[in-house]
Amino acid sequence: MIVVTDHGHVDAGGHGGRSAEERTAWVAACGPGLAPGGAVLPVRHVDVAAQVFAALEIVPDPHWTLDGRPFTPVAELVPQA
Repeated sequence: MIVVTDHGHVDAGGHGGRSAEERTAWVAACGPGLAPGGAVLPVRHVDVAAQVFAALEIVPDPHWTLDGRPFTPVAELVPQA
């Protein structure tokens, strides 16, 4: 399951501006390969589609020119001793 916002919000009300709070979105995800509470590298909106394809074991066509990458748990990047 993946839940993602399309923009942030400011306490004073409103969205769609250029402040960091308004331009920052969040992603919540769970499923195979994503440990509960596990840290992942920063995720971008373009990564959501890549994660969906990876979870469904769909190899994107190179002609789609997708820029995203599946969510990568930090633990996978740490060399194992």
